[in-house]
Amino acid sequence: MSRYPEPRRIAVTLGDLRRLTILERARACSIAGVGEAELERLVDAVIRHEGSPDDLERGSTLFYALALQLERRLDPATTWEDAQTWDLALDLETRDEMADAEARASVDAAIATGLPPAVAGELTLAQLDAYREHADEIAKRRRRRGKRAS
Repeated sequence: MSRYPEPRRIAVTLGDLRRLTILERARACSIAGVGEAELERLVDAVIRHEGSPDDLERGSTLFYALALQLERRLDPATTWEDAQTWDLALDLETRDEMADAEARASVDAAIATGLPPAVAGELTLAQLDAYREHADEIAKRRRRRGKRAS
């Protein structure tokens, strides 16, 4: 029997990673020493199990840093030292269709209303229809003004 403790297993899905905020991703990149320009290449190297040893190590470190950001939502005191002891399990195949649909809907509503996505996503359908009706009325007035000016 080993005298070393079993590492804590942390499972991270594609849906979890897609729910990270821009700031959380930036923090993870900073911890891992990865620039935005390198992000996609390093993620792909880990997913495909292809790349130089340096790319695989840096990409793996990035995934641990991303998992740390997610775990800090549950326990803000979680440290980078803690994260480096985890048995990180990645499920990057399973999409969260519900979260993807919610993201699309909130961004569509934000574009239609000019509100931030988090606020626009909370609008009722009646409120969203009222925004559309209002926008249609403004567009009609502009067209009428344009015809008179011609």
